[in-house]
Amino acid sequence: MQPTLTSVGNALEILHLLRRRGPLRLSEIAAEIGVGTSTAHRLVATLREQRFVRQQPDGKRYELGSAMLFSTGVSALEHCVAVSAAVMEQLQELTQETVHLSVLRGATCLFAASYESRRMIRVTSRVGQGPLAHTAAGGKVLLAALDADRLRELLPSEDLAVVTERSVTTRTALLAELEEVRRRGFARNLGESEADMYALAVPVRRPGGEVIASLTIAAPLSRISPAPGADPAPHELALLEALREAAGRIESLLAY
Repeated sequence: MQPTLTSVGNALEILHLLRRRGPLRLSEIAAEIGVGTSTAHRLVATLREQRFVRQQPDGKRYELGSAMLFSTGVSALEHCVAVSAAVMEQLQELTQETVHLSVLRGATCLFAASYESRRMIRVTSRVGQGPLAHTAAGGKVLLAALDADRLRELLPSEDLAVVTERSVTTRTALLAELEEVRRRGFARNLGESEADMYALAVPVRRPGGEVIASLTIAAPLSRISPAPGADPAPHELALLEALREAAGRIESLLAY
């Protein structure tokens, strides 16, 4: 095979690898695609220049970039990801938990950006991946922003996929929960997407009021020990206050 075609093939393989596995170190990428570290570095550098790949804030791992997450018709989302970076990093430092910025892709809640907790036990960054929207706090926030016709288009069946024993199982039950999300302005995930997953999410709105993304704090459910009922416990309310303040700061930075 010609060298140019080999390079293109290796570059595409890197993108598929990051889509499957999530963030990886350069040495891991090189080993997985069977090339030397210097070759992997050149490939990743080229992909990074074109925004197909980006380097995580700690500089140790690479993940999918904005060009792989969004189409050319939604540059507002790329803008949102860019201006959110510093705010998300500060929120992660304040709460010591993982912070996600998510968007809706079909019936999936896709992580567009993440700042991972440094705690030993934590929710990991999975940019370019994500759970079913009806099982995720961020996904519920995004679904709650849709009209009834769009919701039924995304969720055509009354029966919903059951991921854990706590997942909402019917569209009717989900619609009732989404009404509460609209009223209260936040959503929770209490072990619905994964057994030991806790998440708390609020919307991020464009200047015109349209919900463009959701901002989420995610942590092990066992560490948060949330209130079992519909009302958050006091320590959850503290997280919610920090989350809302951060979302407001992101909104103030959005130009469109």
